[in-house]
Amino acid sequence: MKRFFIGMLILGGIIAAAAVIMKRRSGSDVSWDEFARDTSARMSDAAAGGFETVTDAADEAKDLTTDAAAEAKDTTKRASKKAQDLAEKAAETVVNLTEEAKRSTS
Repeated sequence: MKRFFIGMLILGGIIAAAAVIMKRRSGSDVSWDEFARDTSARMSDAAAGGFETVTDAADEAKDLTTDAAAEAKDTTKRASKKAQDLAEKAAETVVNLTEEAKRSTS
């Protein structure tokens, strides 16, 4: 869905650029064939620039996602280790209390 919206934005930008160029040139004495060649070249450049921008944005999003995943993994490891330590302490406390209860009843 994101690709669709990005594609529509790029296409809309190209159409808007073509409309502005046509409006500016409508009063000039440039022939349609010459105008079409010039406009086509500019639109191709605009499309290439738009593609580069989208590619850069996708690469940046990928990097951010990778960084976030690595950070989440590290956080999970730390939380798991902490939980394991707490479980060991709880087990040790239960054993100590059990031993103490045995000593006090004996």
